[in-house]
Amino acid sequence: NKSRHDRFSMHIDSMQVKNFDYVNYHKYRILNASGLLINNGTMQVFCNPKHLYNGADQVSSFPNTAIYQINDNMNIGSIILNHINVIYSEYNAKSKQTGSVTFNNTEGRFLNVTNNKTALQKNNACTAEITSYFMNRGKLNVKFNFNLTDENKAFSYKGRLGPLNLQYINPVVMPLAMVKITSGNIDAFDFDIHADRASARGRVSALYDNLKISILKVDTVFYDLKQRPIATLYANLFIVKHNNPDIPGGQPRSIYVNYSRTPETPFFKSIWQTLLSGIKPCIGLDKKAKDAAIAMQNELAANDQNRKIKKEQRLQRRAERHKKREEEKSDAPPVE
Repeated sequence: NKSRHDRFSMHIDSMQVKNFDYVNYHKYRILNASGLLINNGTMQVFCNPKHLYNGADQVSSFPNTAIYQINDNMNIGSIILNHINVIYSEYNAKSKQTGSVTFNNTEGRFLNVTNNKTALQKNNACTAEITSYFMNRGKLNVKFNFNLTDENKAFSYKGRLGPLNLQYINPVVMPLAMVKITSGNIDAFDFDIHADRASARGRVSALYDNLKISILKVDTVFYDLKQRPIATLYANLFIVKHNNPDIPGGQPRSIYVNYSRTPETPFFKSIWQTLLSGIKPCIGLDKKAKDAAIAMQNELAANDQNRKIKKEQRLQRRAERHKKREEEKSDAPPVE
């Protein structure tokens, strides 16, 4: 309740180091091993809504920066992950609810995890291949490549998310985006991004069908989320692109993204924002659609305000007519 920092918790069932050079570590604190095996565990991250940005560049959260903070001299040939669950949770002050995204049964292989100068002269790239199940449903395959010597912390990643019923991601999009997916199936979500500490560029493509959504708002009586009928109808009729490709056998939409990172944005958030900047226009939620939705909301609010003004004017005229009739009655001569 008092902390303004994010919370990290981790449980690991077992870790095994292969060919650990104990003598060099004891004498010189050089961490040298051929491999590290991590089996069965959970890593949870909770983003604190009261977190205050202290002005420091969060590039320190990038793996090709963080590796230098672990040990002054480290050289591990490979790190193998088996059966790891990753959970990220964030509280939305507007919805007053917490959304969580999970990557279940994660397995991965990291090669050339090092900050040793001699080793970096031979190979300055750390690569990773990761397989996971997004929201414990859709299979996700990702390949990373980190430049360990580049001053701009260059890295790239490409991957694919397999078939998924989009309603399974409501536990994260409802509280965080205040949108509910009422129907839709994704056949494949592909991405190929090249990034550094300043920006990210690449292509994003999502093949899906029958996408429909509900726009939500906070119910102040029951402290829950409820549908905004008019906004939902407008979004499904005029904004959301329900299929990609639009017609069977047609050319699917592929979006080129160009994301600019701000210093306070950490590594995983920069990846999510990059992908999101491609997902939105792909399904029709680009800047043009957003401006149209805002204009519609402003028009609805103006119409509602006009109705209230007209109602008050009608009530005032009715009161004046009633007052006039009462005055006429009082001024009339008595009936004999």
